[in-house]
Amino acid sequence: MDEGLLGWATASLVKLDDEQPGVIARVLTASSGRRQAIFAALSAQENGEVVGEDSCLLPRKLAEVVRHGRSSDILRHAFRDVPQGLPGLLQRIGDRPLTHARAYLDLREMLLRGDMRSADALSQSGRITVRKLEVLAALDARWRHQHTLSRLDTPAEATRFNAAVEFVQSVCSRADDDAVAAAIAAMGPSSTLPRLLDRLVRRADRLPEHPIQAGDDELRPFTTMRDYLDAARRYRNCLASKLDHVAAGRLAIAEFRGEALLEFRPLTAEAGRGWMLWMVHGHRNSPVACKVCEAAEQKCDLLGIPRVNEGAGGSRWRSFRSFARQVDWD
Repeated sequence: MDEGLLGWATASLVKLDDEQPGVIARVLTASSGRRQAIFAALSAQENGEVVGEDSCLLPRKLAEVVRHGRSSDILRHAFRDVPQGLPGLLQRIGDRPLTHARAYLDLREMLLRGDMRSADALSQSGRITVRKLEVLAALDARWRHQHTLSRLDTPAEATRFNAAVEFVQSVCSRADDDAVAAAIAAMGPSSTLPRLLDRLVRRADRLPEHPIQAGDDELRPFTTMRDYLDAARRYRNCLASKLDHVAAGRLAIAEFRGEALLEFRPLTAEAGRGWMLWMVHGHRNSPVACKVCEAAEQKCDLLGIPRVNEGAGGSRWRSFRSFARQVDWD
């Protein structure tokens, strides 16, 4: 007898085999669907939920039903009320029992609640495992789909995905429940959930207030995602990969005289909140001419936007660092 194959059901099957010799042999030679029906019945028995034992409708003992009955007989003996779809889900478990006996009852209760979204996700996402059931339970009911269930490996990942969608919906008015669900359903074989969320973030239209309230001929604040994507293309930099920072209020960009990008970062509460000028970027993140840097800094000074106090020659030193790629020594 392969204890690894029968798992937690081993002890119960040994007892049934004592009552009805041949039970274990029947289990080992049964089809996947029938074998899982047996495991489901044993799960109900272990949890005190078998309704057929010694009843007037099904007077046979469980051992006899397991030894001679069909899958439907076994399930009726265990549950009496067998929800539609349960045999199909059981077939998707495979040959081995689920690692937790209670999981079989959870499957039945899901169907009794009429949770067809979860049932469809399970039936279309490959082999059913306890881990997959845990992921399903952690996943927001709105996002339960074969495409999420097959791409999330742990309940912790599912929880983070729920929070990630909440963030996307908070910054993008078009990412309502229907739009997110439709995007999940439309995912292709090579699509990933991070890429899906990134596409939605690129449509964000609820950006935090920009530190530059009103632009002019010299300084143009970026107030839409289109501005950021256009600048990423023109300056050939990594700005397109930082759109989530923009949406979260961790970064803001303005263009100075069409020659450089000014990066602003938020101040902490201890520093009085607001924003500060963090860095000046050129095309391909190349060094910016010192005169341009100094003019940009003076412009921000006039607008009351603070910057790091680097002493005399600060902008020249930053240009040197950027050009020489100097590293800090221990």
